[in-house]
Amino acid sequence: MKNKTVKMVLAVVVLGVCCGAYAGVKTYVAHQEQKESEEDSEESTTVFTASTDNIKSLDFMVDDTETTFEKDDDSWVKKDETDFPVNQTTLDSAASAIASVDSDRVLEDVDDLSEYGLDSPSNTIKIVTKSDEEDGDDITTTLYVGDENSSTSQYYVRKDDDEKTVYLIDSSCVEPFTKSLNDYAQMEDFPAISNTDTITKISVDGDNSYELSKDEDTSTWSVKGSEDEEKADSATVSSLVSSFGSMAYSSLADYKCDDKSKYGLDKPYATITVDYQEEVADDDTQDDTTASGETADEDASSVEENSDDAEQDTESDESVSETTDETSENSDSASDNEDSSEEETKMADKQLTILVGNETDDSSRYVMVNDSNEVYTMSTDTLSALTDKSEEDFWDMTVSYVSLNSLGSLKVNYQGSDYKVNVSRETSTDDDGNDTETVTYKLNGSDLDETTFTTFYNKLINMTAQKRLTDKYEPDGDAELTAIFTEEDGDTQEVAYYSYDTNYYAAVVDNKVYLVNKMNVKELFTAFESVVGTEEDSSDKTDSDEATTDDTKSDSTDMPGESIEESDDSTSETAGITNDSDTSEEENTDSQETDSTEE
Repeated sequence: MKNKTVKMVLAVVVLGVCCGAYAGVKTYVAHQEQKESEEDSEESTTVFTASTDNIKSLDFMVDDTETTFEKDDDSWVKKDETDFPVNQTTLDSAASAIASVDSDRVLEDVDDLSEYGLDSPSNTIKIVTKSDEEDGDDITTTLYVGDENSSTSQYYVRKDDDEKTVYLIDSSCVEPFTKSLNDYAQMEDFPAISNTDTITKISVDGDNSYELSKDEDTSTWSVKGSEDEEKADSATVSSLVSSFGSMAYSSLADYKCDDKSKYGLDKPYATITVDYQEEVADDDTQDDTTASGETADEDASSVEENSDDAEQDTESDESVSETTDETSENSDSASDNEDSSEEETKMADKQLTILVGNETDDSSRYVMVNDSNEVYTMSTDTLSALTDKSEEDFWDMTVSYVSLNSLGSLKVNYQGSDYKVNVSRETSTDDDGNDTETVTYKLNGSDLDETTFTTFYNKLINMTAQKRLTDKYEPDGDAELTAIFTEEDGDTQEVAYYSYDTNYYAAVVDNKVYLVNKMNVKELFTAFESVVGTEEDSSDKTDSDEATTDDTKSDSTDMPGESIEESDDSTSETAGITNDSDTSEEENTDSQETDSTEE
C-alpha cells in the first residue's frame, strides 16, 4: 500500500515537471516568433530603385501584347505607334510607382517557382534607365510578376535571371501595369455646350424619332414626331436642354476607328443632332480695328511733328497747346480702339452630332461625336434621356391656357345652364401722367367680384393632365362643364369636361383628349359655383328678383351691359394675375352689346 502511494506521488511530480517544461518551451517559441516578426517588420530589401528622370522606357504586357513606352525628350510615346495619344500623367505615375520597389519579405533558395505563379509570370516589366556614367550603356532591369497574396495584397516577383529569390512587394508597384491599352491613352473632352440657352433645335433619329424646336421670338418649345407639331412642356424640355452642358464620356474604346461596324456605329441605334450658337472672336471687326489703329498711329505721329514745329515757333504758343490736346485725344482714341478689338466677339452657328451604337458590358453605349474617328463609351442613363423618349413624352399637359390679360369674354355651360362673363378695361391718367388700368367683370350683365372670378379662372387655365388619350374618344353623355374663351383679338378656344371613370375626367380641346385628376376638376366646379353664388349676392335685386328661376337668369344675357363705374386703383389688382390691355371702356361696352345681341 505504501509503495503505491509513493508511486502516485512520483507520477504527479513528473507530470508537473513536464507541464512546466511545455509551458516554458511554448513561451520561448512565441517570444522567438515575435522577435523574428519584429525584425522582419523593421528590415526591408530594395528590389529596384532609380530616378524617374533616368527612366528611358517601360516595356510590359498590355492586353497580352508586349508594349513599349519610351521617352522622347520629356514626353512619352508608344514605340511602335507614335501617333497613339499617350496619357502623359498615366505613364508618369507608372514610372514613379516602379522607381522605388522595396520588399519586406524575401524568400531565398526557392526550388519551385510555380508555388508563387512565377513559372508563368502574369506580367514582365522591363525598365531601361540611363547609366550613372556619362558614356556608360543603358541599364535594363526585368521584374517578373507572379501571383497576388490575397491576405497581404502583395505580389510575388523575381528579378532578372535570379530564379532562387522571390520578393513580396506592394501592389501599388504592380497595378499601374495592369491596365488595358486604352487606359494609357489621353481621352478627349466631350464638346459640352457651355451656354445651353443658345440651343435652338434637338432632333433624335432612331426607333423613337422626334424633333424639338425653339421659337426665337417667344422662346417657347414645340415638338414634332409622326403627328403634327404642337407645344412642348417647358419644364421637360428645359431639363433635357441643360443636360448638354454636363455630358461626359465614360471611357475611350478606340482612338482610331477604321471599322464602325465593330461598335454598331455603321447603322447607329440613334443619331442625335443639336443646333446651337457659340461665342467666337469677330475676325472682321479685328481687321477693321487694326486698320483704324494704324490710322490713329499715323495721326499721332503727324501731331507730334506739328508739336515739334510749334515749339520752334515762338509766336504760336496757343497753337502748340491745341495741338498737344489733339495728340492726347488721338492717343486715347487709339487705346480705346485697341481695347475694343480684344473684346469684339460674335455668335456663330454650331452643330453637335452624336452617333449612338451598341451597348457595352458596363451599362454604357459606344458613341462617336462630330467628325472624330475616336470611339468612346457613354452612360446608358445619360443617353436614354434622349434616345428612349418619344414626342408624347414632351407634350404640354396644360389643358387650356388663355391669359386673363387677353381675355375678352368667357362663356360657361355648367350642368345645362349658360353663363357669360364679360371683361372690361378702362385706362385713366392722373395729374402726374401715370396711367392706371381698371378692370371690371360682369356675369350675365351684373357686377362680379374680381377675386372670386380670378380664383376660378386660375384653376381653369392652370388645369394640367396626367396623360393624353391617343385612341379615338366617344363621350358617354353630355359635358358637365364647357368653357369657351374669346380673346380680345377674336381668337376662341373651347374645352369640355366629361366624366371618364372613377379617377379621371376627360377634357376635350379640339382633337386632343386629356385625362385630368377627378379631384382637381371637382375643385374647379366648386370654384365656379362660388362665382354663380357671388353674382346672386352682389346684385341689387328685390325679393321677387331673388326668386327668379335659373332660366330667367340665363335670359338676362339679353339685357344690355351696365355702364362701368369708376373704381379705386386697387380694383385693378387681381389674385396673382396682371392685366395689361389698353382697350378703352367704350370699345368693351360695344363688345358686350354685340355679344348680347348675338346670344
